[in-house]
Amino acid sequence: MRIDLLLKALCLAKTRSQARKGCDAGSVTLNGARAKPSAEARAGDVVEIRYPRRVLAVEVLEVPAGQTSRRDAARFYRVLREHEIEESGGWND
Repeated sequence: MRIDLLLKALCLAKTRSQARKGCDAGSVTLNGARAKPSAEARAGDVVEIRYPRRVLAVEVLEVPAGQTSRRDAARFYRVLREHEIEESGGWND
């Protein structure tokens, strides 16, 4: 699944266009490399997202077939690390 679709499907981005903007801005990495919106994400991949005031790194456990509810989304990924940052940057969450 494309990374922009995955971020939306897992409720890690509010909209697909917001996920695309995050990728274009360099705020999303896939396995340590800057992710283009069309990059394919698979189970086992590590996605790091730099939001304006926090950084979230997750491991994709399973790629959903489509959009998931916020409540069910967490079963598709495992949080590896999450921390607050003071400087502004990233994209809106």
